[in-house]
Amino acid sequence: MNRACNHVPRLLKLAGPMILSSSAITIMQIIDAIVLSRHSSEAVAAIGPAGLAVILFQGVLFGTAGYAGTFVAHNHGRGDKRGVRRSAWLGIQTALVSGIVALAVAWPISQLFHLAGHEPLVASNERLYFWICMAGSFFPVLGAALAGWLSGIGRPVLVTGVTFISFAINALLAWGLVLGEWGLPRMGITGAALATVAAQTVAAIFYALLFARAGGFSDSIARRFEWTEFRRFLSLAAPFGLRISGELLAWTLFLVVVGRLGTLELAASSIAFRINGAAFFPALGLGQAAGILVGHARGAGRDDHIPAIAWQSLAVCEIWMLAMAILFATASVPLVTVFAGNGPESARIVETGALILKFVAFYCIFDAANVMIGCVLASAGDTHWIARAFIACSCVFLALLWLIDRVMPSLMAEWSLATLFVFATAVIWSLRFHTGRWKMVQLLRTSEITEVRT
Repeated sequence: MNRACNHVPRLLKLAGPMILSSSAITIMQIIDAIVLSRHSSEAVAAIGPAGLAVILFQGVLFGTAGYAGTFVAHNHGRGDKRGVRRSAWLGIQTALVSGIVALAVAWPISQLFHLAGHEPLVASNERLYFWICMAGSFFPVLGAALAGWLSGIGRPVLVTGVTFISFAINALLAWGLVLGEWGLPRMGITGAALATVAAQTVAAIFYALLFARAGGFSDSIARRFEWTEFRRFLSLAAPFGLRISGELLAWTLFLVVVGRLGTLELAASSIAFRINGAAFFPALGLGQAAGILVGHARGAGRDDHIPAIAWQSLAVCEIWMLAMAILFATASVPLVTVFAGNGPESARIVETGALILKFVAFYCIFDAANVMIGCVLASAGDTHWIARAFIACSCVFLALLWLIDRVMPSLMAEWSLATLFVFATAVIWSLRFHTGRWKMVQLLRTSEITEVRT
């Protein structure tokens, strides 16, 4: 293997499972939406806002608990087996706290859907779906923590297996509970939510069994709760989780502003974002895989390997994004047509969506650095800076978006701003990595490193 590409094979080996893991909840919601389309239009309308709200709120929890995988990767890189189990337990403890908090706030937050101005039946469906999924948050968050453990120790194939099992369970239960098949009660959107939570529960059980088999539950020292260590973990993990939800919120607000231009513009933009997911989730999986390699290198004290990991991973991601950009630019009309339906406005939606997809194709080229370098910095432990920088960039982006909406509302202007936002954050992340300031962040405590090495 050429020395210049020595990190690429490991990157590609890890990437597939990471892509499936990162897109699990989105795929489950797509399955729910397909089944609900056979139930009622109100349920289909409700799952969009409710599903986005679930992802928005659970994004903080997933990101925080899943960051345990970064600690696992660092400890695995330095050969500390007990440190690996202790890091996994930090994720488990975070999942326990997250589950309690989510259960407490699920019902009050769900009532806000009645204030959205939607039709009563749609609002009721939104409330039910959100409440059930949020109340069951413990299971997907626990799954995220233990999936991070498996990925951090270099066993992502097991994550793939569990993810496929959860997809199958979700699809079967959704079909039965939504439509009342196989003697099951016809529950509509309630059945879709229960199917999703049940699939996530089964996945969490499988992960827990694998963790138990590896001795994770029997290690009394590793599972011991230490407030100082837990607080330190949260200080690094919470900014990462908040950054994930912050990004979701920024793009949600962007869609809200675009929606002020008209239903057609909103529909076309929503379709463009859905198509963009075909490029984004594989890129995110590559970024997470690169993050694991970074964690292994930092844990082993090989910071000098990290620039090569970052730039080689970015090159692979850029090839993928460039291919998708060409596809989006050259096949924009047929791609949008798939989602546009057969309504009276479908032709105009296709025309507008095809134009928007040109913007998406252009910013995909820069989004490779946005995703990849962001994941590398996060895995190096530079989460505080990432969170602060992203908040600052988002505030500027949303302020300019508000100004455009007030002064010269235009689809072209708003999507041009969105493209500039992606470009700017990609440049900022790349400059931060180039400075090497991330090397000053010590993820593992010095005393722990000394203990292992001695």
